[in-house]
Amino acid sequence: MGKLFFIYRDLLNSILDDKVNKVTLAASIAAIVILYIAKYHLTPTLCAKTRIPIPYDLFLIVVGTAVSSYFAINSNYHVKIVGHIPTGFPSPALPDVSIFGKIVGDALAIAIVSVVVTVSMGKVIAKKHDYVIDVRQEFFALGIVASFCSMFPCWPASTALARTLINDNAGTKTQISAIFAAMVLTLVLFFIGPLLENLPTCFLSCIVIVALRGMFLHLTNFWTLWRISKYDWAIFSITFLSTVCLDVVPGLFIGAVAALLFSVLRIQRSSPTLLEDEEESGQKTCVVFYASSLFYFSCERFEKKIQKIVDRKFGTESKPAEGEDIPMIPEKIQEKTVIFDMKGVSNIDLSGANTLLKIGQELNSKNVTFKVRNPNDSVSSFLHGVPNTDHLFE
Repeated sequence: MGKLFFIYRDLLNSILDDKVNKVTLAASIAAIVILYIAKYHLTPTLCAKTRIPIPYDLFLIVVGTAVSSYFAINSNYHVKIVGHIPTGFPSPALPDVSIFGKIVGDALAIAIVSVVVTVSMGKVIAKKHDYVIDVRQEFFALGIVASFCSMFPCWPASTALARTLINDNAGTKTQISAIFAAMVLTLVLFFIGPLLENLPTCFLSCIVIVALRGMFLHLTNFWTLWRISKYDWAIFSITFLSTVCLDVVPGLFIGAVAALLFSVLRIQRSSPTLLEDEEESGQKTCVVFYASSLFYFSCERFEKKIQKIVDRKFGTESKPAEGEDIPMIPEKIQEKTVIFDMKGVSNIDLSGANTLLKIGQELNSKNVTFKVRNPNDSVSSFLHGVPNTDHLFE
């Protein structure tokens, strides 16, 4: 819990106690500055002259490894390096089913995080490049890959945020890039691995930090969300603070619960609106529209709002004061009708159907006819299955 705060605490203590490796710090700052200038200032200029992407990250790795090997910065300046890289593939083996009971909770949390991160990252990239993704296909792919991963000593399969952004910044457009990445990794595992053992680990961190620039810029949407939707702003804030203060898994759980609660609250606070107000000879009609689900949590508010609209338009709530004479000359009788346009109602439950029946009965006692129109197929099928609702349809 609160891993980020402990990291900052350890970093601050290292700085105050003068335990920071100055060579590592200088190399990291230089690498970040060079990568940032090259990617976000030099690249736009070069793109006007050539469409071939320049692999700045690869150049940094090659130069960093060469400098580290030449000056022996690990032994001379105690700079951490990648170290020994084993070669070859490990032998596959079936998972040990005896430990399933002990790890089922952690496995479920990891699976949820993997799915959410993969789908979220996919949607971010899809939005950037104007295409759509099939979430079910992502689920299926993760399941297949995870099944194979269980036979090898490797991490559970998921989307790597930094690697995805690095791949995107490099200009890749299709999954063919993964084939070349796998080929390079195979070469590294069998042949090139020993050549990268002297690479300073701080350079790898610098590559990730620069690649995450786009993700950090999403924080600028904080006030935009406040202006557009208070609900989305609240969900974003709760999820962000929970993840930062606690950790990814509890932050994800709290964010999901917050999204669910705010969704219920948003539906509950939805109100019907007057769509049309027509008056013809001998007939007054108003059409009411409601763009939300009509279920248990929203029924009471919906009923009250409908009654207010009817009372305001038809004056059904006005009654003679006590002791006031009732006019003996009857007014011209007008047929009053309220039509509920259900085009915007996506779902309805039994409480919603009973609420429609109750509204119809109450309005009928005030000489107002209540009808529904334009329900979608699922809502219409559900209402026809509820007794005594056929008369509600227009």
